[in-house]
Amino acid sequence: MSYTQILFETGGRVATITFNRPERLNAFTYTLAGEMVDALKKVDANDDLRVTVVTGAGRGFCAGMDLAAGGTTFNPGAQQKSGRERMDLSVSDLLPSLLNLKKPIIVAVNGPAVGVGLTMILPMDIRIAAESARFGMVFVRRGVVPELASPWFLPRIIGVSKAAELMYTGRIIGAKEALECGLVSKVVPDAELMNAAQSMANEIAANTAPVSVALTRHMLWKFLAESDLNRVEEINHAYFAWTGAQPDCQEGIMSFLEKRPPDWKMKVSKDMPEFFPLS
Repeated sequence: MSYTQILFETGGRVATITFNRPERLNAFTYTLAGEMVDALKKVDANDDLRVTVVTGAGRGFCAGMDLAAGGTTFNPGAQQKSGRERMDLSVSDLLPSLLNLKKPIIVAVNGPAVGVGLTMILPMDIRIAAESARFGMVFVRRGVVPELASPWFLPRIIGVSKAAELMYTGRIIGAKEALECGLVSKVVPDAELMNAAQSMANEIAANTAPVSVALTRHMLWKFLAESDLNRVEEINHAYFAWTGAQPDCQEGIMSFLEKRPPDWKMKVSKDMPEFFPLS
């Protein structure tokens, strides 16, 4: 698949996806979403790649849905009839595509992240913001409701009261407020954003066992929706017991004791547990 609205680059064990519509502040289209998901699946299938960094070209991360279609922008039926854009990836496809990935995603927010530009990064793993970043759940100001399951994700990330404030008012907040409420984990000067994201990605790639990270990511997102604590412990214990008997566990312990970098042998593509995923 050739890409027209993103850039896909790799360096070492880290992939970088850059939304590449800077003239539109990287406004969201179904083409852009489909290309992003395709690139993320390529990372998942490549054992040489361990982490993905997602960012935007120019002065914006993603300014929300492209509103070029005017009043029918959020009417899928009207859009399909007009032939404006093939909807190869629907919004309902985007969320499971993100949650089913086995490798971490670090988001480097370099400017406005508004509407779907914000909701699509909630099911990503780690969010780092430049000082110039801005965030907005602006849906009610456009006469629609927040999407991509964001009314479920956002309260779990920042708490119910703050989520209600942002979703009901639709106001834009800055990077400092986003850090204070936990929407992002770190704020850095604009010029340091990509170095900070790449440094974190390289730390994961260099020091952690890939299969262990994949299982941890699966549990992190799955357990957000699991209300049965006994079942959580059953699944957690099954994965822990399995990893404890694998070669990467021995390597992790011995490399620590011998004070040397680990040499992980297990691959996400072929060495996941036979019983994965547990439900």
